[in-house]
Amino acid sequence: MWGLAVFAFALLIRLIGIGWGLPNEVRNQSLHPDEPIIWMYSQRVEPTKGKFDPGFYNYGTLYLTMLRLATDVVRGYGGGPADRSPEAEWQAIGRYNLAGRLLSALAGAGMAWAVFLILLRLGSLTGAALGGTAMALAPGVVMHSRFQTVDVVAALFLTLSLSYSLKLLPRDNEDPPFYRVAALAGLFAGLSAGVKYTGILALISLAVACLYLPRERRLATFGLGLAAALISFSLSTPGAFLNSAKFIQDFSYEMRHTATGHGLVFAGTSVGYVYHIANLSVGIGAVSMLIGLAGLAAGVIRKCSWAMVLGSFFVAYYLLIGRAEVKFFRYVIPLIPVVAVGFGWVVGRAQSSPNKRWRWLTLGGIVGLGGAASQTAANTWWMASPDVRDEAGAYLKEKAGQGTVALVADPWFQTPTLYPDTALPRSVPFAQREAARLAATRPRVLRYVPDDPDERFDWDIRVLDERPDFVAYSSFEFDDPWRVQGLANLDPVARLQADRAKAFVDRLRRDYNPLRVYGEDGPTIHDLMYVRPRIWIWQRKTDTPTTSTGSSTTSGPSEAPANTR
Repeated sequence: MWGLAVFAFALLIRLIGIGWGLPNEVRNQSLHPDEPIIWMYSQRVEPTKGKFDPGFYNYGTLYLTMLRLATDVVRGYGGGPADRSPEAEWQAIGRYNLAGRLLSALAGAGMAWAVFLILLRLGSLTGAALGGTAMALAPGVVMHSRFQTVDVVAALFLTLSLSYSLKLLPRDNEDPPFYRVAALAGLFAGLSAGVKYTGILALISLAVACLYLPRERRLATFGLGLAAALISFSLSTPGAFLNSAKFIQDFSYEMRHTATGHGLVFAGTSVGYVYHIANLSVGIGAVSMLIGLAGLAAGVIRKCSWAMVLGSFFVAYYLLIGRAEVKFFRYVIPLIPVVAVGFGWVVGRAQSSPNKRWRWLTLGGIVGLGGAASQTAANTWWMASPDVRDEAGAYLKEKAGQGTVALVADPWFQTPTLYPDTALPRSVPFAQREAARLAATRPRVLRYVPDDPDERFDWDIRVLDERPDFVAYSSFEFDDPWRVQGLANLDPVARLQADRAKAFVDRLRRDYNPLRVYGEDGPTIHDLMYVRPRIWIWQRKTDTPTTSTGSSTTSGPSEAPANTR
């Protein structure tokens, strides 16, 4: 009953604001940059026809299959396009993405339930309730549970795998069905890998749990779990064997990508081992993180079997993501259930300790939950309110009228909503995206496009020669080149990008006045900033001189670069 209450509470929180950024009356596309791409690849899977090869293996195929089935259900109940217009198609895709978001919301609530059940098995009801609540309120996980992406679903399967590995641990007067439990632990590890490959690391916990079994059962038990993982992964991502060349190509790309970086996004930031501490802090709350890590460490020091099982996964996974150059918040989501278990275990023990001094730790746990609840409430308010890009776009439409607004990069999800197709995904050919920009008249949207569009770049100062009435840019475009300004030994390409941004801003300060900023109170971590980027708007000063920096014999007034992301 209490576990169901935790699940219902977590789900309710995630449903509030779940419609953030979906197509509306002024915008045709989702404001999450990954949702259109993931949905597009999901449509290549056709379960009813036995086709499970999406030709895309940056991730496993299981989530794509789930999303395709959710899309078919929405279509079947009348959620398809109302007519054959592109606008109606985009609105329908928004409904399909909402169905995918519901999968994430259910998975996020399921993680809270799983943490509760793990802690209930380990100790007191108080610890289970507090740990489950910590997972339910975890700000970063709650936010990502409202996205149509793979991460939370993968983390749910991984958490279930860890929970079954813990069930192998001996308890008084209990002889668990070792083989069945190991098979379930392996099954969920394989399903997690079938969504996101790193889920296979859950087998490390299974291996450690098997060490606590009688010697004669260890190898067979782990072998059965491993076999179950391989079978479930093969069934959920059959293209790994049926289209092995494409699988190896995309899998290798993902490994290279995480090892080499993501353009300027993480340039000049601390090493991953340090950076992810900040990610964990915003993911579950700073106080809850410290208490949870302390609880996990205390369990390891005391050689508690549960802590050894979960700690082995935590260390292995943290070492994997810590050495990577790509450091998105979403990479730490699989660690947060482990921290929540540590949190619930240590606070529950403190609450029941005869030593009253330890009761202060219970108060610390309550403070941690309060801090997490406060941030989750702020995130939820942002996601349930009009988006700052829509607000900035409405302001510019009113202020500029038939005038001009210049951008510093290709219009995309980060751009103020100046026309319905502003957020067209990068998978759409540039010519089509450019046609949508040039068709905008109230206001006209400027971007500098050379004769060869492939030569365009971000922060091209030549757009200012068009003397636009307003200039707008977001933190997605500004933060990264500005952060690396003073760095020594910067990559030449990164240095060029940073110098272009500085020259552009210097010119902007000379000829324009800062007019308005939206979203100043929003997150600064990249994939949490999706819901509330900062938007700067500048207005041209009267009687500003025209300084020629190059010809403008292009396909029309222009914006700027698109290549930093």
